Amino acid sequence: YFEAKGQEWTNSTGWVGEYNSHCEWHGVECNDEGQVINLMLGNGGLSGRISGAIGDLRMLQTVDLRDNDLKGSIPSEIGHLLNLTSLILSFNEITGTVPPGIAKLSNLELLHLHDNRLQGTVPRLALKGQTKSSFISDCGSPSDFDFPLDCPDCTICCNSQQECDVTTATKRFGVWAGVVMGLVFGFLCLVLLASLLQRKGLYQCFSLKSDAYDAVGKDSVYCFFLSNSITAWVLAIVVLVAQVICFTVYIDGATLVFDSDKDWVYQYVCPRDNLACRMTSDNGGLGWIFFAIFLAVHLLSDVVNGLKLVWNGPRYGLSWKTCQCLFGG
Repeated sequence: YFEAKGQEWTNSTGWVGEYNSHCEWHGVECNDEGQVINLMLGNGGLSGRISGAIGDLRMLQTVDLRDNDLKGSIPSEIGHLLNLTSLILSFNEITGTVPPGIAKLSNLELLHLHDNRLQGTVPRLALKGQTKSSFISDCGSPSDFDFPLDCPDCTICCNSQQECDVTTATKRFGVWAGVVMGLVFGFLCLVLLASLLQRKGLYQCFSLKSDAYDAVGKDSVYCFFLSNSITAWVLAIVVLVAQVICFTVYIDGATLVFDSDKDWVYQYVCPRDNLACRMTSDNGGLGWIFFAIFLAVHLLSDVVNGLKLVWNGPRYGLSWKTCQCLFGG
């Protein structure tokens, strides 16, 4: 009480009473044996620091001290509370590192450490019954320090701007993009092979109604792949390489990496008055459906013409013209 400046609390009913039971103090909940099991003092105007004497309350199950002005470090005695299921210290000014003794708390289900000034590495900890909001810390970027808190087991990481995102959002988009492009090229090679093996009569079903340049588009640089000019091929390859570089930079910027500042927009917020984080993104299933429709309308004719160009390539036999149709398509 005194180390947390109890005289400044918004509600300190019973704490300074001489004869009342500690189970009657504001924010203190006890079991039938009079042992303290819950300490609920969130948003209570607490300041000062957390006393190491908290480690003597061995039956504690919940410690909720969020949204106060507590400073100092997390006492190592927290590691003695083996019955603890919820430790909520978010929205304070706690400094230092997370004590390694927290890793001993095998019954812990909820750990909120975000919006503090903690540094270093959070000990490995497998929480029971994990949800998205189970384990939150300041492991996002930008950070108040050179490097954000390292938290390998966190379910959500927040940054210094109180923006958060789930750690499962760290998809490797570069790898996926490479795989997709490889699958597309492989599919086109299969189309070319199938065309070589089919009877010539089937070419009429998928034949081009215009010349190859019209299929690619005369205003497209890719029509240069259909040319026999070395200069045209060099220009097409230079443009293709430039597009690949731009695409790589875009993918890298759009990939969520919590320990570095990227262009990724964090999609969650973890409010002071709620233990559950909520999603703030406007992206929904309906939006993705309309996106797919617009994409199909815009690109479908190009995709069909490209496939026809690849399919019709073998009519030139095993020649350089066939390779041109493959690259152009």
